[in-house]
Amino acid sequence: MNRLALAFAVVLAAAAPAFAADYRVGGIEIRHPWTRPAQAGMNGVGYLTLANVGAKPVRLLMVQSPAARSVTVHQTSQAGGVSSMRPVTDGLTIAPGAKVAFAPGGYHLMLMGLTRAQALGGKVPLTLVFDGGRRIRVDLAVESGAPKAGAGPAATDPMAGMHHDH
Repeated sequence: MNRLALAFAVVLAAAAPAFAADYRVGGIEIRHPWTRPAQAGMNGVGYLTLANVGAKPVRLLMVQSPAARSVTVHQTSQAGGVSSMRPVTDGLTIAPGAKVAFAPGGYHLMLMGLTRAQALGGKVPLTLVFDGGRRIRVDLAVESGAPKAGAGPAATDPMAGMHHDH
């Protein structure tokens, strides 16, 4: 690689946004954990992908964070053109070789009562608690989560148009 190309690659790497990190403990992978900016006292939302790369099912039992009063797993669904959201109360099982995406419009983490602001570029600590006592500490990267062209707010935010009176 010539010097000009190398210099250009270094500049691009330095200018690239920092994306959320991936984590792995045993047969559980947590990929691209992220959240959007939010103010203290408000509710936030967290996204990630859980992948079971092990040979046995794993069950996510709960999520904790010092950055929120409570954290719950929710699922958004569509029926008859109406979007609804419900908490997942009995845990979430991931079969061997399967993955579950926590993404806008589907599963997501509700960070209720943020204890501090989530500033762009910051990190929000989480602990995911699985069956068998396994605990995985991860950071949600605070990212902008730009909407897709032509998409309304519901396409990028599961909380759009919904009330959260928990």
